[in-house]
Amino acid sequence: MTAGRISVLWRGGLVRFRRRVGRRSKAKTAAGAAAASKWGGLFRNKSGLPLAVLAGACAVGIAAGACVFAVHNIVIWLQRASLGFAAETRVGVPEHTAAWRVGAALVIGALLVSLASRITASWCDRSPSDAVEANALHGGYLTWADGFAVVLPILASVSFGASVGVEAAVTQTGAVLASVLGRRLKLPRSDLRLLVGAGAAAAISAAYQAPIAGMLYAFELVLGTYNKRALAPVALAALLGFGAVAVLDGGPRPFVIRQGASALWIDFPFSALIGLMAALLGIGVMVLVGGVERTLASLTRSETLRRILGAVGLAGLAFLAPGVLGSGHAAIDEAVNGEIVGRLAIGLLGAKALASALSLGAGFRGGLFSASLFIGALLGQGVAWLSQWLPYVPVANPTLCALVGMAALGACIIGSPLAMAFLVLESTGNYEASLVVALGTVISSLVTDRLFGYSFATWRFQQRGLALEGGHDISRLTTVSIKDLIRPAKYILPAHATLAQVARAVSHAGNKAVAVQDEQGRLLGLVDPALVEVVENEPDLPLAAADLVGTPVVKVAPDATLADVVAIFGQDDRGVFPVVDPARPEKIIGAVRARDVFRLSASIAEQQRREDLGLVRG
Repeated sequence: MTAGRISVLWRGGLVRFRRRVGRRSKAKTAAGAAAASKWGGLFRNKSGLPLAVLAGACAVGIAAGACVFAVHNIVIWLQRASLGFAAETRVGVPEHTAAWRVGAALVIGALLVSLASRITASWCDRSPSDAVEANALHGGYLTWADGFAVVLPILASVSFGASVGVEAAVTQTGAVLASVLGRRLKLPRSDLRLLVGAGAAAAISAAYQAPIAGMLYAFELVLGTYNKRALAPVALAALLGFGAVAVLDGGPRPFVIRQGASALWIDFPFSALIGLMAALLGIGVMVLVGGVERTLASLTRSETLRRILGAVGLAGLAFLAPGVLGSGHAAIDEAVNGEIVGRLAIGLLGAKALASALSLGAGFRGGLFSASLFIGALLGQGVAWLSQWLPYVPVANPTLCALVGMAALGACIIGSPLAMAFLVLESTGNYEASLVVALGTVISSLVTDRLFGYSFATWRFQQRGLALEGGHDISRLTTVSIKDLIRPAKYILPAHATLAQVARAVSHAGNKAVAVQDEQGRLLGLVDPALVEVVENEPDLPLAAADLVGTPVVKVAPDATLADVVAIFGQDDRGVFPVVDPARPEKIIGAVRARDVFRLSASIAEQQRREDLGLVRG
């Protein structure tokens, strides 16, 4: 064998060896990749929820719990300094406190609210938003200015004796912390809204030691919906907020039940009755707030003077019924356990309802969260007391009636029935009453929706011109213009055009509109195709184009948003509306069709749903 032959064989064997090793290496690499894929799939974030959202929810939960603890103690300290006693921890004015001091504290509080409102207004270039409005209109965007503009006036109100709650302040604090942190983490829109909901959940959970209620509050009000993807961050924030307060405070439940509250068959009819009465009472309180506001506005244009008048009225009420001062948090425990009963409960119910309406109507800042629980407990005690005069009917359980009243009135005013039901059960630790409480809550929510249609928060939005029913994200529709949906009119007919001419124009127009104008060239409206279809088989009818215009004539501006046009089509079943020049309303630019509007709206809603589910990034 020659040297050349040996060299060729050697090179060939070396090539085959390298190929064999390469195939084995590729096989091992493929097997390793398959194993990595198999085990990596266990840890892959299939929901699309970034770990930053979970970490942010944990941080916000702890911070919100600490803030709730701090705010609660600040309010107590300021009440002792201003009123001479802590209205949050006791019912009634102690003997050593002079009546003039209570009145002076309320007047000083009114002045401080006006001062805080003016200072914080200079920090904001727009009206401050709360968590619900931010999630609905601004994609969860809140600033420190929004926080101070809401929190400082509330603290000034509650700390000096106004009959409002501090829950709006702590909820705003949790939401602002979440929004600021979310923007620092550069979270997309859907995740930022989710984190804001988690912050609100943590605040409610910490305030009432009710994590499930905090979660439901976020889903029902702040987020406006529930999906599985949102559960983990909201639950973590609520649990950690509850844990933070438990570590810092370590006290018992907010309301300790010292009497039995086991449900019997007779309690279910009483629960339904209390639910109905709570709805009527809650609607009355909300309407009364507006009535007080209008009355004081008719007396003076000065907001500060209106608050001072409200402070004087509150001082008079406090002289007659000292339990109206503050949020009424301490009085709830006494009402539930039967220490406020009979005529006293009914009288204090009326006084507290009037005091809360007077406080908010006069311009003090705060909410009706605690007030609704207190008034509801008094309502339940009043019903139980009156039941003793019903013939052939067992006397109602006062404690159980108080629990039902708390949840039912809270569901009416706050607008979150599930959250209020669980808040009552969790904060008292009494789960035996769950079915009875649930019945009263459902009845109250149903009656309120049928008769009034709003909770206190959504009703105030309506008064400001905001069509909000919760934290549903409707801001996308408000940012989309209809310019791309405008179609030019196919024909423009004179007002005296005959029925035959109109029918011919409608048939040739297809998907486009047929406009009608008068002799001066002013737009009269669009021909209603449905009306033409009805009368075109009667050619002898003396009808002209002007008679076939849909009425009333609704005109749309070219700069209208998709939300504006959706609202118009929602109130009118016509399929097309004219678009006119704002400077010359008689000049038609084109028309917009309902099918185009609703198709685009559905597309945007589907995109939003996919973002909420984590299928795409917002």
